[in-house]
Amino acid sequence: MLEAIGQGILTGLVLATFIGPIFFAVVDLGLKGNLKGAAYIAFGTFISDILTVLFIYFVAKNVHQDSPILQGMYIIGGLILVVLGLQNVLKSKITESHLDMHHDKPWTFFTKGFLINSMNPNVFFFWFGAVMVAVNTYQNRAPFILLHFFCALVVVFSTDFLKGYAASLLRHHIQGNILLYLSKLSGVILVYFGLKLMFFH
Repeated sequence: MLEAIGQGILTGLVLATFIGPIFFAVVDLGLKGNLKGAAYIAFGTFISDILTVLFIYFVAKNVHQDSPILQGMYIIGGLILVVLGLQNVLKSKITESHLDMHHDKPWTFFTKGFLINSMNPNVFFFWFGAVMVAVNTYQNRAPFILLHFFCALVVVFSTDFLKGYAASLLRHHIQGNILLYLSKLSGVILVYFGLKLMFFH
């Protein structure tokens, strides 16, 4: 049980270091002092992540443990994590992506957070790999897998909001190199889990 909590928190922290449209959206809003908007963006992303994880897990859990299909999903999931990880490791700079939505209504923020996250293929690929790692680690035992992703999703939601709050406090101290190093660190972790899933499942 403690392993599921710890691994879930680690999964959430890895995704939290991804630098993409949602990251810049909440940071922009934090810099403008619109923490309510950042919270709605984070909540929309949270709901999108829940639906994505449940969909992938529903498909994976209904495949027999010894099925060649599940073995193939392990390999594909591992390969996806390796590719995503290498993208982060080899990244030479952080490209900013700003969204013009500082004056939107609260539920517009929610909708944009949900849609932006849902339409980002890297998010789906990450969760696909993460679900396959969890299914393999916990031998498809639902209570452990659900606890794992409950912790992961709570961490992602919390850190998404905290990014906006921190931006309002630390905007003069956030350097591009720091974000790049975080991105590379998450990349190394993703490659490790990807290789483990591919060759030691």
